Amino acid sequence: MVLRAKNSIAPPASVPLMRSEPAVSTTEQARMNLEETTKSFGQTSIRIAFSSNSHRRHVTDQYLYDAFEPYKPIHFDSSLLKPNVSLLQLLELSRNSSNPPNVFLHLIDVPAIPRDIQSSPILTACMDIDSFWWTESRIRWSLLFDHAFVWHKTLVPRYQAAGHPSVHAVPHAVDAPTYADCFPESDRPLEIGWVGHLGYGQHARRDRIIGALVSRFKMNELRKRYTKQETADVYRQSKIVVNVARDEFPPEANMRCYEAMAAGALLITQIPSELTDWGFREGEHFIGWRKEAEIPGLVNTYLHNENERTKIARAGREMTMGGFTFQHCRDRMLAVLQEHPNQFFAPARNWPPEKVSLTYLEYYYRYQCVSAALEEFAFLRKANRKSSWKGVPMMLKMLRHSLRALR
Repeated sequence: MVLRAKNSIAPPASVPLMRSEPAVSTTEQARMNLEETTKSFGQTSIRIAFSSNSHRRHVTDQYLYDAFEPYKPIHFDSSLLKPNVSLLQLLELSRNSSNPPNVFLHLIDVPAIPRDIQSSPILTACMDIDSFWWTESRIRWSLLFDHAFVWHKTLVPRYQAAGHPSVHAVPHAVDAPTYADCFPESDRPLEIGWVGHLGYGQHARRDRIIGALVSRFKMNELRKRYTKQETADVYRQSKIVVNVARDEFPPEANMRCYEAMAAGALLITQIPSELTDWGFREGEHFIGWRKEAEIPGLVNTYLHNENERTKIARAGREMTMGGFTFQHCRDRMLAVLQEHPNQFFAPARNWPPEKVSLTYLEYYYRYQCVSAALEEFAFLRKANRKSSWKGVPMMLKMLRHSLRALR
């Protein structure tokens, strides 16, 4: 799904948006230029600069951005910038806008990460939504930021064990206005509703389960890409929604779980589920399945027991709308940022340059940002030739991958 950003900051041609060399004068100049922003943080409203890519924007990032609309957020669109642009330069650029930020919020999901985050004169935070893959790498990247927001509660202790002092769990959620007028008792012509990706390698189980259900039950069009509003409309018309998470992380309680419950449909999802980590209870707010063979029978049971189906669906909707909307997520994040408005927690702020550089190099390597990785490796060699040997395996793997892609 391609989602365009609003209020994006685009660089003028005269601004060289590249990573800055490690010079104290650059950092100190940025600190002086942004002094008014930082010293008044506790007295003024929070102004967030989201950092992500408008051409491949994560849907959670977009919906959360929309929830922050009353706070007039801005968007640093990495598709318009070098992947290793200096954050100090971006902040200097944003000073000319009517709404300069006092918090920088980066999405760990795009092939770009601004350099100099560890030298930022304003608070920094990362959003780690799909933290179940490349987990160890993502934990290391989080240490560049003052705050880490993680969408999988069970992984928070691993971030903390790595030395991050400010890690906070955030659940998947729904947009409150979109689901405000949904009622479990309303007419629902579809027996099962489904919205989600099919046909990908990580969804083999999903393809098998949904393929079997569509031959037995009345469902919506499966291959269509649905907008936020269209997804809500499908779930409003569905008596039941069956959720099948991705193969590599079956317990995931993804956004579809919450959207299904908010729409007043009965959710049937796999057990164990992250829903129970957030206080939802099987049999009270949703129905759980443990083996694929159970699913058709569960669907049949609750299609023919309208009272029980409606009762559970109503409880699931009340729980979701009462604490699992993007507006609630926004308020959780704001509370964290406001609790310590002028304190910098990022461990990387106290790291030697070579450790910082290796962390950036790993990011550029993982996301195959070849030009940024080459620049970073050159800097690493200049900063500490001995440490640069730790980056050699990453560079060799990336160059081999690039050569194969040219064949």
